Amino acid sequence: MTSDDPKKLVQLVTKLKEQVEREVNDRLPRKVGIIAVQHFKQNFRDSGFLDGGLRPWKKSQRELRGGMGASARYKTLTSARNHLMSSTQAHIGQGEVSIENPVPYAVIHNEGGTIVSNPTITPKMRKYAWAMVYKLSGRKRGSTGKRGKRTGGSKEAIPEEAKKWMALALTKKTKIKIRAKMPKRQFIGESRELMQKVSKEVNDSIQRIKDGISTL
Repeated sequence: MTSDDPKKLVQLVTKLKEQVEREVNDRLPRKVGIIAVQHFKQNFRDSGFLDGGLRPWKKSQRELRGGMGASARYKTLTSARNHLMSSTQAHIGQGEVSIENPVPYAVIHNEGGTIVSNPTITPKMRKYAWAMVYKLSGRKRGSTGKRGKRTGGSKEAIPEEAKKWMALALTKKTKIKIRAKMPKRQFIGESRELMQKVSKEVNDSIQRIKDGISTL
């Protein structure tokens, strides 16, 4: 970049400054945001967190049970709506980008922990509990007489998971305390593979700036 005209030189420097600021403050953060969001969404498709290799998630009860239902074909933390995955988003600022997921239960899935709740036992909830008993035990509704024996046979023949639902259906309590331990299924966080992608984009950005200088 050479110029004998001081005014033209100032114009060139100003133009260069604008190009650099546009690249650093806007274009690069947007590109990095897209890369990061795509990277984190892929974790849902792979059922694990990619950081120095894939770290598989613990499978959900739904996935372990299998079955022929509509929900059985979906992997852990995925569904027909894919609400959790699709809610992963980038917030672009001047020269910066942050990735977040505003879904209320995103943190507990990403970090793991214990959930405590005190739900009221409603008739609808009991009905659902019975439906789960039948589903998990592989028996048909109404196969025997009394409600407490609907699953037929001995209670020992019922799977452990079904017994929990039966206890909920039969309890005389109107409120219960539930403690559920959620395994960590990280999908957002520091990742070596992501940093490699970001580093490549930063290097490409630097090269674009250099190319811009050479054309001035």
